[in-house]
Amino acid sequence: MKRFLIIATLLAAFTISTVSAATPNSPTEQSEKAKKSAVLTVTNDNFEQLASENRLLVIDFWASWCGPCRAIAPIIEELAQEYKGKVAIGKCNVDENRSLTTRFEVQDIPAIFLMKNGKIADTQIGYCTKEQLKAKIERLAK
Repeated sequence: MKRFLIIATLLAAFTISTVSAATPNSPTEQSEKAKKSAVLTVTNDNFEQLASENRLLVIDFWASWCGPCRAIAPIIEELAQEYKGKVAIGKCNVDENRSLTTRFEVQDIPAIFLMKNGKIADTQIGYCTKEQLKAKIERLAK
């Protein structure tokens, strides 16, 4: 019986270490992905600076528990890559930034605010296609 427990323990330890090593969302890989991301993190603390420094700022108000927010996240990432250096595109977690969420009266998410020269120029509430969001950005980027 002892031999069985030792073998089972070793097998379990090996399985856990193998699975952990292969997990694509390890903290190291997540931090590497975050470094490569062109999407800004918009918070209560940095919003004023981002709004004043960027002629056009696009903010996606989102939450991790929101299905449509997760669905639009890749679109936001793609647009941030495409417009890198031209348009600032960021995400604001509504659960972590209550004062900013209240300030903009965000009631439904995803809520995308397009700000030109520090003022709200357009909004998109709910899921939209990349083409729809890109058209709004192009119109305001002129």
